[in-house]
Amino acid sequence: MKKYLYIALAIACMGLMGCKNETPFDTQSPDDEPLILKPYNESGTGSFTYLLANPDTPLYDSVTVTPSSYTTVNWYIDDVLVYTGTKIEEYFFAGSYDLRIEAVTTAGKMTHRDGSVTVRPYDTDPQAPAPAGRHIVPEVEMSIEGQNLTKAAKMVLARDFYGTDVVCTVAPTYQEEGLFKFILPATADGEYYLFFEDAQGLRYGADMVYVHNGAVALDGFGEFVPGEEWVITGVNMQNVTSVKVDETVITDIVATATSVTLTAPAAEVGAHVLSMKNQDGSDVLFVTSAGTLTEVLAVVSSETTLWTGPVALAWDADAIKVTSDEMAQVAVGSTIYLYFEVQGDAEYWALRVTTPWWDVNDLVPQIDGANTLPNPFSFEYTDACKNFVDNCGGAMSVVGNGLTITKITYK
Repeated sequence: MKKYLYIALAIACMGLMGCKNETPFDTQSPDDEPLILKPYNESGTGSFTYLLANPDTPLYDSVTVTPSSYTTVNWYIDDVLVYTGTKIEEYFFAGSYDLRIEAVTTAGKMTHRDGSVTVRPYDTDPQAPAPAGRHIVPEVEMSIEGQNLTKAAKMVLARDFYGTDVVCTVAPTYQEEGLFKFILPATADGEYYLFFEDAQGLRYGADMVYVHNGAVALDGFGEFVPGEEWVITGVNMQNVTSVKVDETVITDIVATATSVTLTAPAAEVGAHVLSMKNQDGSDVLFVTSAGTLTEVLAVVSSETTLWTGPVALAWDADAIKVTSDEMAQVAVGSTIYLYFEVQGDAEYWALRVTTPWWDVNDLVPQIDGANTLPNPFSFEYTDACKNFVDNCGGAMSVVGNGLTITKITYK
């Protein structure tokens, strides 16, 4: 029996010896590919979008990265490094900013996530949220629309979003609650941060402005109807001398500070190359979603324009009415197209095509923002649609919320 007891004790001792503590082995290496592990949104795109309630609310968040022992996290706002570390707490003026978070290893390997930061102003602050591109010209009286602008003693342009690298400070030539008029001194072309400054010297962010000393086309160049009047709008357009469509050069134009008007040339349905020249031979610039270009495509559409805007939809307004004379042009079987933009601050949108009576006989029943909406949105003008319109005086209404309707056409 003692023999078996000794054997059992020996086995137990061997087991205890095998369980002694050992130094943990770190599997991380500086040569590992860096990963930003969280936060990570459900769509899988890895974007970071922050909506801050006011300028006193910080951008406050942290990220988890690997290999954590060998990775540095850099936070960039509008391509400027504002913080290094996994946990950020930074304050910004009201406005919208691009955000990039980079994870870089000691071996130089890098990954990143892109997102945005939007800081809302206080309701009582001077404010002027930028539309999709705000363009101004030096040495000409111009205006910016907003709220509480009588509180603004000055307008400040700066090269940085902290407002430290000031380019110029401008007093108003005229102002009221929703309007600030000014004359910008000689200023180089470029993109600048805009601030308002009150009498006490406090500053309030107001997004970006683009300064142009040459001619810049902003709207009206995307399409034209052959043989009809064509108006292209912009800034500093008074020196434009010619418009070129494909190989056709047109010099019979009327150029003013804000527009160029001409008779559109003969052209087939489709896209055509458009450019314009100034008196000194330089190119007119076109501001597009793809950037600032010297040539764009202008389209001859088979569609006929029924109504033009833009008009912002809101539930308490019947803002868009296509008259009975205009609707009389539309034959049964035609397709009606609604071109739109989603309003930048819209938390919810909806679209409904009806009659001025807002009765139950909708041409298009209400569509809510949970659905995907093609742009342009189209529907067939059927016999039933025509009957609804005719029974309500012959007109059509477009109502809803959170959308801006820019144009209605048919073919």
